[in-house]
Amino acid sequence: MGSVISIVNQKGGVGKTTTAQALAREFAKTNKVLLIDFDGQATLTELMDLNKHFDNEFINEYMSTESIVKIFERASIKPLDITGILKDESGNSIVTINELHFIPSPGNSIVAAAESVSGGKDMLLNKYLQKVKDEYDYVIIDALPSVSTLFRNVLLASDALIVAIQTKTNAIAGANGFLQVLNDVLEDYDKTYNHLFILPTMYNKQRRDDKETLAEIMGSYMTSLKTYTSIGKIPTTLLEEIPDRTVFSNAQAVRYFLQDYIEGFDTGKRDILLLLENIAKVITNKLEVGGK
Repeated sequence: MGSVISIVNQKGGVGKTTTAQALAREFAKTNKVLLIDFDGQATLTELMDLNKHFDNEFINEYMSTESIVKIFERASIKPLDITGILKDESGNSIVTINELHFIPSPGNSIVAAAESVSGGKDMLLNKYLQKVKDEYDYVIIDALPSVSTLFRNVLLASDALIVAIQTKTNAIAGANGFLQVLNDVLEDYDKTYNHLFILPTMYNKQRRDDKETLAEIMGSYMTSLKTYTSIGKIPTTLLEEIPDRTVFSNAQAVRYFLQDYIEGFDTGKRDILLLLENIAKVITNKLEVGGK
């Protein structure tokens, strides 16, 4: 059965979508992966640039009949196989790819659809994934950065969470607020996770503020996790920090997955590839041993 891993935070601009896309691509090197855009901002869907790779009429029809909003209509969804967009006409890829599927977000309409449902609406994503996750090794979800029905759906459907925390001033205060919301949801629904990962993002080692914030994350923040009644029982790992590098925005600007952009156009940044490989290995190892 596939592991459902969601990348979350209570605010935007922390590298959440970038992380979701890059990790899905990393896992898809050797696994079958489903990537889901569960954010009303639909940033991940925009980055996929589906109209560039598929017939416009096909994509328009797909978005109207198969986007993630359909779970709130209790309808089935057929994920879009995007493996081919990472290959050339000869079937070769810049970076190894096994299989990658995607469910896009239609934008703000998903928010309205979620709030319009009555009865059991917080569990609809979980119900859908229970039907399909056996088909995948990993399901990666890019969650919206706000407390809402959509947010609770993500929390309740996940087997593990990656909490992205920007290493900037006041980030810890926001992260602590998120933890309280998370703990409340876990208590209300008697929910737990196989593992909780903390991922510092957008780290600039030249900035004093970043270094101080990272030190706080590594110290008092990680210690504070054990003080929460539900979160404190979950095995937790601090992942290696993601640096603040222009290669991330450069890859997004041309609508490339990060790994393929680096190998195709910016091989001097291969240290980022090694970092992503290491992060994926840590996540895999922790989940394979039951979270410990």
